[in-house]
Amino acid sequence: MEAKQKKKVITLLLTIMVLAAVGAGAWVLTHRNANVPMEKPAHSGGPVSEPEQPQDNVQNPPSTSDHMEVEAVNDSLILVRGGTFTMGSPASERQRDADEAAHKVTVSDFYADPYEVTQADYERIMGMNPSHFTGADLPVDSVTWYDAIEYCNRLSESRGLTPVYTINGKNVNWNRAANGYRLLTEAEWEYAARAGTTTIFNAGDQITSENANFYGSYPYLIEENYVSRRDPSVVTSRYRGETIAVDSLEPNQLGLYNMYGNVSEWCFDYYGPYDTTQAADPAGAVSGSLRVNRGGAYNDFAKHLRSAYRSVSNPMAVDQNLGFRIARNAQPGEGTVDTVYSLDITMPENPKILIAYFSHSGNTESAAQIIQQKTGADLVEIEMESPYRGNIYEVSQADLNNNVHPALRTHVANMDEYDVILLGYPTWWATMPMPVVSFLEGYDLSGKTIINFSSHGSGRFGESISDLSKQVQGSYVGFGFEFEYSGGSGLSDAISQWLALNGIKER
Repeated sequence: MEAKQKKKVITLLLTIMVLAAVGAGAWVLTHRNANVPMEKPAHSGGPVSEPEQPQDNVQNPPSTSDHMEVEAVNDSLILVRGGTFTMGSPASERQRDADEAAHKVTVSDFYADPYEVTQADYERIMGMNPSHFTGADLPVDSVTWYDAIEYCNRLSESRGLTPVYTINGKNVNWNRAANGYRLLTEAEWEYAARAGTTTIFNAGDQITSENANFYGSYPYLIEENYVSRRDPSVVTSRYRGETIAVDSLEPNQLGLYNMYGNVSEWCFDYYGPYDTTQAADPAGAVSGSLRVNRGGAYNDFAKHLRSAYRSVSNPMAVDQNLGFRIARNAQPGEGTVDTVYSLDITMPENPKILIAYFSHSGNTESAAQIIQQKTGADLVEIEMESPYRGNIYEVSQADLNNNVHPALRTHVANMDEYDVILLGYPTWWATMPMPVVSFLEGYDLSGKTIINFSSHGSGRFGESISDLSKQVQGSYVGFGFEFEYSGGSGLSDAISQWLALNGIKER
């Protein structure tokens, strides 16, 4: 088609859309073809779009006819029609975690941003950009959970909407009737990510870097196929090693981009066991110390991108793989969700510190010795009764796959005397080695501060901080330190910075 003809057609279509919007009192677009990338949003304008909703995992969507619609706002969010779905994973799903109990949940209609919040969006509202990776159309990263909800409130105010959150120190209340912007709940996130599917990922039981930005060298089930390839469906793909523009790759069936990978997305919920009695619009535990984030990031293994996987973090944590997307009610909710930060742990001015480390190649041990020299802390090596022998990839993965908690030779006689534990380990298979899990299970660590340091091969912490946090929920998990392999010549200075960040003095 000639350029002038194209221009006329586009002009005509825009005119029809505007007239329709005026007549209906709302902005509505038809679902775009999934093979045609949507134009990157300019959040200062753009119509609300309403894609078709897949129905294979949705039953009995709730009626909205008896509710007043929230005011139409020209903000490019997509209307996600609510329904009932199975949240969590079946017992048969490989590499699932115990906290993914399958249960029925109903979510109401809501609007969701098709894109993760960009650095340009964030800087426009907050006046600064904290991101590790930089680019206007990249997702904002390195934001705390509190940063994310503050952004939601400020964005609401900038558009004349009622802010959703009341922030009182570390405690936060959510006014469900407010029409402003907010984070997705964990249930809304999984519902939107699944997009009507029941498979492990919304595109099936495997995922590649063609449809997600993650550590493509480690596809789903690679751990069982690393040494000897047994499953031909397990195929490695590209590892980009950084975030990408929020409108990159194909959207899911609802028109939402990067629900898997890129940055893991903060959700509203405090982490805790699923409350299966809270089946309608659940909002998580009312108290806790860890907030949920979902979807995995650019540096995560595919097993941590699964629709059912639950990652958790200290809500004050700043990490280059953490970002968020925004949502808004489709109709007013009822009541207020009052959430309380439940930990009251204060590190003494001169804490008693234990450095406990597990090391295989010596990298973690070297770091532990530097930390000991700087702090004068007690030092103990986590040693197995039967150390790993043979191919370390194979033997360590066997313990992880079979949930083996190996017996230890190490025992700390009086753990009660320590206020702080600096916990060191190599990140294996994107998590803690099982001997470290055995060590943590051997003691009551409630009320202590636990801060990890980890050597790795390029995947940073993986999900080891999330796994650590779940393991020691009565403890405060501080800000971790990661270094690649031996850490290089800058390791000592980096350790000093990390200690200062956590309020630990050098002698």
